[in-house]
Amino acid sequence: MKKRIQPIIIIFLASIFVVSPIILNKTPVLGVDGYFHYGRIYEAAMQIKHLNFSMLNLYSFQQSGRIVNEVYSPFLTYVLGIILLLSGSWLKFQVIINILVLFIAGISAYFVSRRLHLNEKFSIALGIIYLTSNAVASFLIVTGWRSIGLAFLPLMILPIFDMLQGNFKLKNSLILALAVSIQVQGHLLSAAFAIPVLIAPFVIGFIQTHNKWLMVRYLVMSVITSIILCLNSILPYLQLSKHNILVPPTRIDVTNGIFNPFDIFSTNSVSLLGSHISISENILAILSILGITTIITFWKRISILSRILIISGLTYFVLGSNLMPWPIIQLNLPEIMNFLQFSFRFTLVGEIFVLTGALLAMKEIVNSADFNFNKLLEFTVITMSIISVISLATSVSNNVISNYRQTTTVAQSAAINPKDLRLRPIDGHPVNTTTDLRAAWSNRDLSQLINTVDRTTPDYLPITKVNNNEDYYGLYTKHVLEKHSLFNKNVRSHGILHISWSQNKAHQIEVPVFVYKNTSVYLNGKKLDATTISKTPIGTINLNGIKGKNSLTLQYKTSHIFNFMIIVSDFSWLILICYFIFMNMLVRSDKKLSQSIS
Repeated sequence: MKKRIQPIIIIFLASIFVVSPIILNKTPVLGVDGYFHYGRIYEAAMQIKHLNFSMLNLYSFQQSGRIVNEVYSPFLTYVLGIILLLSGSWLKFQVIINILVLFIAGISAYFVSRRLHLNEKFSIALGIIYLTSNAVASFLIVTGWRSIGLAFLPLMILPIFDMLQGNFKLKNSLILALAVSIQVQGHLLSAAFAIPVLIAPFVIGFIQTHNKWLMVRYLVMSVITSIILCLNSILPYLQLSKHNILVPPTRIDVTNGIFNPFDIFSTNSVSLLGSHISISENILAILSILGITTIITFWKRISILSRILIISGLTYFVLGSNLMPWPIIQLNLPEIMNFLQFSFRFTLVGEIFVLTGALLAMKEIVNSADFNFNKLLEFTVITMSIISVISLATSVSNNVISNYRQTTTVAQSAAINPKDLRLRPIDGHPVNTTTDLRAAWSNRDLSQLINTVDRTTPDYLPITKVNNNEDYYGLYTKHVLEKHSLFNKNVRSHGILHISWSQNKAHQIEVPVFVYKNTSVYLNGKKLDATTISKTPIGTINLNGIKGKNSLTLQYKTSHIFNFMIIVSDFSWLILICYFIFMNMLVRSDKKLSQSIS
C-alpha cells in the first residue's frame, strides 16, 4: 500500500511546488485566454447553482444571448463549474485547478510508464517532466484550455500498447474510447491531431494478430462508445454551424513566432505560451535528437512500441517546427489562419510521445547492454525532472511577481490589447492595475471578477455574412462592450434572458444581443422571426422600440431528441467511470484472494 501511495504523493507535491508562488503570494496568474475561459466556467457554475440550464450564456459574456459554452468543451466546463462553486473564490479555484491539471498530467504519464514496464523511479521522473512541459504548463501561464486535454494525452499510449500486444478485450476497447473521448472533450483540434497516431499501431496489430475479426470488433466497439461519449460536445456545434453563419476564430498568421522544438539551446518564449519557457522544452529537444539517433543506430534493439512513439512524436515536432514550409502552406490554404492559428499546436501533441518513446528506447538499450547503466540512467532522468520542476516554478514565480507589482495593468497581465478590454469600477473605485483587481479574486461574490473585466471575444457569433477583411474585434467593442451596460438584463427560469430599456419616442434601436436560428425572440410580448431580424455586421440586432418601457426576451429552444442525446452522452460518462472503478475493485479483491489462498 505504501509503495502504491508514494508515487501519488511525490507527483502531488511536485504539482503543489510549481503552484506555490501563487499560493504564497496570493496573487493569480492569468494570461491571454484566462478571462474568456473563466467567463465560461462562471456561466457553468451559475447554471448549476440556479438549476437553470440553457444553450445560451445567461450569466456571462455581457449577457448578450451568445452561445459560447456549447462550442467549447461543455461537459468539461460544467465539471469545472462545480469545482468553482466548491472553491468559493476565484483565487482558490485557480490554485486547485492548476494543481489538478498538473497532477493529472503527471499521474497519467506515470501510470502509462508503469504499464510499459518502466520502473517506479523512472516513471515518477517521466511524469514530472511531462507535467512541466509546455503541453501542460501553459495552463498555468496563459490558461491554455488545450492543456486540460493534453494532461490526459498519455492515456492514448495505452491503446497503442494494447493493439501491438493483441489485447482486444472489452476493457481495452473502452480504454481506447475513453482516451479519444477525453481529448475531444478537452480540445477538439488537439484531438484531431492526436487520433491519427493510432493508425500505424492498428495496422501493425491487425497484420500480426490471428484474431482479426476480434480486433475489428474491438475497434467498432471503441468507435461507437467514443461517439456516444462525445455527442455532448459535437452535437451543439453541428447544430449551430448547420443553421447559422458564424464568425470564424481569429485569423492569425501561422508564420509568426514558429517554435523550433529541436533547438536544444533555445531560451526564447513561445507565442501564447507565456513569458518564460520551462527547461523541460530543452530536455525534450535533447530527447528528440536522441530519439532520431536511437532510431538510426539501434533500430533492431528497440521495440516496435518505442519506434512508433518516437516516430510519431518526431512527426508532430516536424509539423510544428520551421522545418515545414508554412509560408507556402498558408498561401495556398489561408483557412489555417482561422483554425490552426499556431503551428506549435502540433508540437504540444508530440511531446508525450517523444518523452515516453525516447526514454523507453534508451531503457531497452541499457537493459540489453553488457554493462549495467540503469542507475546512471535513473540518476539522469530524476535530475532532469527536478530541474524541470524548479524551472517551471521559477517561471510561475516570475509571472506572479509581475502581477504583484502596482504598475502592472490588467491588459499587460493578460497580454490583451487595451482597446479590446473594458474595466468597470469595484465599489466605486476605478480598476486599471492588477492590484486594483486583487480584491475580486478573493471575494466570495464570484460575479465581481466577471462583471469588472469585459474582454472582446467575437468568435462564433451569428452574422449574415463572413467578411475576412472585417475587424470583428473592433466591431464587438463598439457594438457590445460600449453599449451593453445601457440595458437592464436579468435571468429568468427555463433559460430565459430578459432585456429591458426605455425610449423617449418610438424609433429603431440597436440592442447588443445576438439571435440564432433556434432562439425564440419576443419584443414587447410579440414573437419575432429570428431569421428576418435586421443585424449589424457583428450580429447585434436592430429593433423597432416603442415609446416608454420596452421588453425583450430570448430563449434557445432545442428538440426533445437533441436533449435526450445530450443526456445519454452525459450519463454514459458516469456509467463508464463506475465501470472502471468496479473493475479495479474486482481486480484488487481477486489479487487479495489469490494471495490468501497461496
